[in-house]
Amino acid sequence: MQFPIKKFFSYYKPYQAMFLTVLGCAFFTSTLVLVFPLLVRYVTKELLVGDLSIVLDDVYWIGALMLILVAIQNIGNYIIDYKGHEIGARMERELRSELFTHMQKLSFSFYDKEKTGQLMSRITNDLLLLSELYHHGPEDYTKYLVRFIGGFVILFFINAPLTVTVFCFLFVLVVASMYYNKLLNTALRRNKERIADVNAQVEDSLGGIRVVKSFTNEEIEIDKFNRENDRFLESRKKTYRTEAVFYNIAETLIQLITVTVVIIGSTSIINQKLDLADLITFLLYIGFMVEPIQRLTHMSTQFQEGITGFQRFMEIMNLKPAIENSESPIILEEASGEIKFQQATYRYDDHLDNVLENLSLHVHPGEYVALVGP
Repeated sequence: MQFPIKKFFSYYKPYQAMFLTVLGCAFFTSTLVLVFPLLVRYVTKELLVGDLSIVLDDVYWIGALMLILVAIQNIGNYIIDYKGHEIGARMERELRSELFTHMQKLSFSFYDKEKTGQLMSRITNDLLLLSELYHHGPEDYTKYLVRFIGGFVILFFINAPLTVTVFCFLFVLVVASMYYNKLLNTALRRNKERIADVNAQVEDSLGGIRVVKSFTNEEIEIDKFNRENDRFLESRKKTYRTEAVFYNIAETLIQLITVTVVIIGSTSIINQKLDLADLITFLLYIGFMVEPIQRLTHMSTQFQEGITGFQRFMEIMNLKPAIENSESPIILEEASGEIKFQQATYRYDDHLDNVLENLSLHVHPGEYVALVGP
């Protein structure tokens, strides 16, 4: 199924103003983060290399400016955290309501093939994970994209060769991320299917607990549950294995970046191509950029959790009722109270045998007729 990008983003439309405010705050606070290393560079490179007896006031002013930036940043983060989560919760409510309403229109044949527990998993767990992507996805990617681009531009003007070397590692990380994202998508989709099977087994067993106990079938139900539970465990283990490989690749590249900056930076200082203040600034920016790299595994998992949740959501939404109401239905003005079947044939699904063939039946007013059988 081709991913419906337009449909995915359409759920932002009712909350467009609030969403743009959150994105604006994410962009602004990320820009402020980039200012701190520049202020440190100014203090270490400009103020502390001159007459120390006359720079104390300037240092205090820089400190006061930093405190103001911290306050502004905290206000922005509060808006991002509170209003961002509110958007996600509102969208989750809308998605859940839309899915439940659509389920009411689907035919009996759909419910004959689907288990209640699996449908409950789609309408609860899947949409919860999707709402997390709707909220955190744009916000996180905006923040970290600003840090990457801003950090690259600033570091490039400080020392271009060292900056290019560092970002070569990041290119390798991007390629690895694209590859493991595909693996995670498959693994997380399998997880959702397995936990849906667990929910279905629980619903089936507990819903018919009186029958289970009447026939002393508790052990059979426990075995069936454990079988589904074990399948879910195996799918989770495969997911964690993929995450672990990706996480260790990311961590290795992070360590290599730090080692590269220290070695090349120190060599440049010895050769008088870089000063200590610039190396400190470099390391500070690398520290800011390492955080999104470290969170990349979580972001990839969150992205794939949400995407697979939306795919499963659309699987149901794309189903059409077997019988749809006419645009101009005939209104029943007066009912006579009798029912007639004339040569009716019925089967539960297209690939199954008929259970009724050429049934003709006339139920008179006041009569009750039941058809009983397998």
